[in-house]
Amino acid sequence: MKFVEKAENLPSIAESLKNTGYEPHYYYGGDINFTNMAAYLVNSGFESIVCDKDFSLSQRASKWGAPDHLVFERALADAVSNKAGHAPRFNVIQTSSSHEPFEVPYSNPRFADEPRKNAFAYTDSCLMAFVNGLKSLSSYRNTLLVIVPDHLGAWPKDLPAATSRHHVPLILVGGALNRTGLTIGTPASQNDIAATLLSALGVDHTEFRFSHDILHPSSPHYAVFAEPSLAGIVTPTDTVTINCDSGEIIDASGPHATERATQIKAYLQTLYDYIDAL
Repeated sequence: MKFVEKAENLPSIAESLKNTGYEPHYYYGGDINFTNMAAYLVNSGFESIVCDKDFSLSQRASKWGAPDHLVFERALADAVSNKAGHAPRFNVIQTSSSHEPFEVPYSNPRFADEPRKNAFAYTDSCLMAFVNGLKSLSSYRNTLLVIVPDHLGAWPKDLPAATSRHHVPLILVGGALNRTGLTIGTPASQNDIAATLLSALGVDHTEFRFSHDILHPSSPHYAVFAEPSLAGIVTPTDTVTINCDSGEIIDASGPHATERATQIKAYLQTLYDYIDAL
């Protein structure tokens, strides 16, 4: 996001859906100009952005602006006011309360001595209230919710294995689904959401070079994660983490570990070459 001239050349889900008639909306309780976020979102196709300035001073008293429940309430109010016949909407809601310093307007006695877990529980409660609100709307039958967390906010704290720190779920729920209750163990990364979602909607996703359809049986299936000093890849058969400085294997399992270590290096080099050419 800090390199605006490059970010504006990246494909985005919002832009792809806007080109098919969707209205992209973004909801965030904090400063939308933080690390060039506003420029990134506008270049990504978002024309409607709700942020801290849309809440009163008293409502955005925390470090990260308005707490999550207010952001969800605003998004739900907009969903209620979206009348039949209007263009379909692509809404992104970014939570921020389950982030240090973990100060939230919520106190669960189960987590009295664990402010981090209390903050997680608070955001979970806000999400559940939002989903319950959507269920009361007639439009819920046409609604798909894509729920995905960020990384490294894991519990327990200080998990030693990188694969554990970066292991997060992707949850698809909503009235638009014709099958429910499925658990899919396919390894994937956040960037695979683009191909998976757009493919399900019949929208071209060939621009998303690093994205694969999680639900397509013949698509490549693997997850990549990276930190400044390490990177890893998870496939259906292998898991490998390497030291980016030395190139040495930190952790490995599976029959093709050495091959996967080479692949993760090639992946990172290809990614950086792609960004450099934007």
